[in-house]
Amino acid sequence: MESATIAKLLSVFFLSSVKFMWAPGTALVSGFSFSQTIFITSAGGIMGITFFYFFGMWAVEKMERVKSRTRMVRFRKSRTRVFTKRNRRIIKLKRSVGFLGLIIITPALLSIPIGCVVAAKFYRHNKFTYPLLVISTLIWSVLLTALVFSLKSNLD
Repeated sequence: MESATIAKLLSVFFLSSVKFMWAPGTALVSGFSFSQTIFITSAGGIMGITFFYFFGMWAVEKMERVKSRTRMVRFRKSRTRVFTKRNRRIIKLKRSVGFLGLIIITPALLSIPIGCVVAAKFYRHNKFTYPLLVISTLIWSVLLTALVFSLKSNLD
Protein backbone atom coordinates (compact mmCIF):
# COMPACT_ATOMS: atom_id res chain seq x y z
CA MET A 1 0.00 0.00 0.00
CA GLU A 2 1.26 3.42 -0.77
CA SER A 3 1.28 6.18 1.82
CA ALA A 4 -1.57 8.13 0.20
CA THR A 5 -3.86 5.09 0.43
CA ILE A 6 -2.91 4.53 4.06
CA ALA A 7 -3.61 8.19 4.81
CA LYS A 8 -7.04 7.93 3.16
CA LEU A 9 -7.81 4.73 5.04
CA LEU A 10 -6.82 6.25 8.37
CA SER A 11 -8.79 9.42 7.72
CA VAL A 12 -11.97 7.44 6.96
CA PHE A 13 -11.31 5.15 9.94
CA PHE A 14 -10.90 8.01 12.42
CA LEU A 15 -13.75 10.02 10.90
CA SER A 16 -16.06 7.05 11.36
CA SER A 17 -15.02 6.77 15.01
CA VAL A 18 -16.14 10.34 15.71
CA LYS A 19 -18.74 11.47 13.16
CA PHE A 20 -19.96 8.28 11.57
CA MET A 21 -22.52 9.72 9.18
CA TRP A 22 -19.94 11.39 6.95
CA ALA A 23 -17.51 8.47 6.74
CA PRO A 24 -19.13 6.44 3.88
CA GLY A 25 -19.21 9.49 1.61
CA THR A 26 -15.59 10.24 2.43
CA ALA A 27 -14.68 6.62 1.70
CA LEU A 28 -16.45 6.79 -1.66
CA VAL A 29 -14.63 9.98 -2.61
CA SER A 30 -11.36 8.40 -1.45
CA GLY A 31 -11.87 5.58 -3.96
CA PHE A 32 -12.73 2.65 -1.69
CA SER A 33 -15.06 -0.11 -2.87
CA PHE A 34 -18.43 -0.95 -1.31
CA SER A 35 -17.09 -3.79 0.83
CA GLN A 36 -13.97 -1.84 1.83
CA THR A 37 -16.16 1.08 2.88
CA ILE A 38 -18.33 -1.15 5.06
CA PHE A 39 -15.27 -2.74 6.66
CA ILE A 40 -13.41 0.53 7.31
CA THR A 41 -16.43 2.44 8.64
CA SER A 42 -17.53 -0.49 10.81
CA ALA A 43 -14.06 -0.93 12.28
CA GLY A 44 -13.69 2.80 12.93
CA GLY A 45 -17.16 3.07 14.43
CA ILE A 46 -16.61 0.09 16.71
CA MET A 47 -13.26 1.50 17.81
CA GLY A 48 -14.92 4.84 18.56
CA ILE A 49 -17.77 3.21 20.47
CA THR A 50 -15.35 1.08 22.47
CA PHE A 51 -13.16 4.03 23.38
CA PHE A 52 -15.88 6.57 24.15
CA TYR A 53 -18.22 4.14 25.93
CA PHE A 54 -15.59 2.78 28.32
CA PHE A 55 -13.88 6.17 28.69
CA GLY A 56 -17.32 7.65 29.36
CA MET A 57 -18.02 5.02 32.02
CA TRP A 58 -14.68 5.75 33.65
CA ALA A 59 -15.23 9.51 33.53
CA VAL A 60 -18.77 9.26 34.90
CA GLU A 61 -17.62 7.08 37.79
CA LYS A 62 -14.75 9.47 38.57
CA MET A 63 -17.06 12.49 38.51
CA GLU A 64 -19.57 10.73 40.76
CA ARG A 65 -16.82 9.95 43.28
CA VAL A 66 -15.63 13.55 43.28
CA LYS A 67 -19.21 14.82 43.58
CA SER A 68 -19.95 12.47 46.47
CA ARG A 69 -16.94 13.83 48.37
CA THR A 70 -17.90 17.44 47.80
CA ARG A 71 -21.64 16.83 48.16
CA MET A 72 -21.43 16.82 51.95
CA VAL A 73 -19.82 20.25 51.97
CA ARG A 74 -22.30 21.65 49.46
CA PHE A 75 -25.25 19.95 51.16
CA ARG A 76 -24.62 21.92 54.30
CA LYS A 77 -24.59 25.18 52.33
CA SER A 78 -27.54 24.73 49.98
CA ARG A 79 -30.24 22.18 49.31
CA THR A 80 -31.26 23.52 45.89
CA ARG A 81 -30.09 21.63 42.85
CA VAL A 82 -28.60 23.53 39.91
CA PHE A 83 -29.58 22.42 36.41
CA THR A 84 -27.46 23.67 33.57
CA LYS A 85 -28.49 23.91 29.91
CA ARG A 86 -26.33 20.90 29.14
CA ASN A 87 -27.98 18.81 31.87
CA ARG A 88 -31.43 19.77 30.64
CA ARG A 89 -30.57 18.76 27.07
CA ILE A 90 -29.19 15.41 28.16
CA ILE A 91 -32.24 14.61 30.29
CA LYS A 92 -34.55 15.74 27.46
CA LEU A 93 -32.71 13.43 25.06
CA LYS A 94 -32.93 10.52 27.50
CA ARG A 95 -36.65 11.00 28.10
CA SER A 96 -37.60 11.62 24.48
CA VAL A 97 -35.80 8.72 22.77
CA GLY A 98 -35.16 6.25 25.60
CA PHE A 99 -32.67 3.39 25.62
CA LEU A 100 -33.38 1.86 22.22
CA GLY A 101 -33.77 5.27 20.60
CA LEU A 102 -30.36 6.29 21.89
CA ILE A 103 -28.87 3.04 20.57
CA ILE A 104 -30.45 3.61 17.16
CA ILE A 105 -29.52 7.28 16.70
CA THR A 106 -26.03 7.22 18.24
CA PRO A 107 -23.82 6.21 15.29
CA ALA A 108 -25.39 8.23 12.51
CA LEU A 109 -27.65 10.99 13.76
CA LEU A 110 -25.97 11.73 17.08
CA SER A 111 -22.19 11.65 17.16
CA ILE A 112 -20.52 8.57 18.60
CA PRO A 113 -18.73 10.41 21.45
CA ILE A 114 -21.89 12.15 22.70
CA GLY A 115 -24.09 9.08 22.33
CA CYS A 116 -21.62 6.79 24.07
CA VAL A 117 -21.04 9.14 26.99
CA VAL A 118 -24.82 9.56 27.46
CA ALA A 119 -25.26 5.77 27.24
CA ALA A 120 -22.46 5.26 29.75
CA LYS A 121 -24.02 7.81 32.09
CA PHE A 122 -27.56 6.43 32.12
CA TYR A 123 -27.37 2.83 30.89
CA ARG A 124 -23.96 1.52 31.99
CA HIS A 125 -25.57 -1.08 34.27
CA ASN A 126 -27.49 -2.60 31.36
CA LYS A 127 -25.38 -5.46 30.01
CA PHE A 128 -26.82 -5.02 26.50
CA THR A 129 -25.80 -1.38 26.05
CA TYR A 130 -22.34 -1.94 24.54
CA PRO A 131 -23.28 -4.90 22.28
CA LEU A 132 -26.33 -3.05 20.97
CA LEU A 133 -24.22 0.02 20.20
CA VAL A 134 -21.86 -2.20 18.18
CA ILE A 135 -24.75 -3.87 16.33
CA SER A 136 -26.28 -0.48 15.60
CA THR A 137 -22.97 0.69 14.17
CA LEU A 138 -22.75 -2.33 11.88
CA ILE A 139 -26.30 -1.82 10.63
CA TRP A 140 -25.77 1.92 10.05
CA SER A 141 -22.52 1.16 8.22
CA VAL A 142 -24.30 -1.06 5.72
CA LEU A 143 -27.27 1.32 5.36
CA LEU A 144 -25.23 4.50 4.88
CA THR A 145 -22.75 2.81 2.55
CA ALA A 146 -25.61 1.42 0.43
CA LEU A 147 -27.24 4.85 0.36
CA VAL A 148 -24.05 6.64 -0.67
CA PHE A 149 -23.17 4.11 -3.36
CA SER A 150 -26.74 4.06 -4.74
CA LEU A 151 -26.77 7.86 -4.91
CA LYS A 152 -23.46 7.77 -6.77
CA SER A 153 -24.74 5.20 -9.28
CA ASN A 154 -27.92 7.24 -9.85
CA LEU A 155 -25.89 10.38 -10.50
CA ASP A 156 -23.52 8.67 -12.93
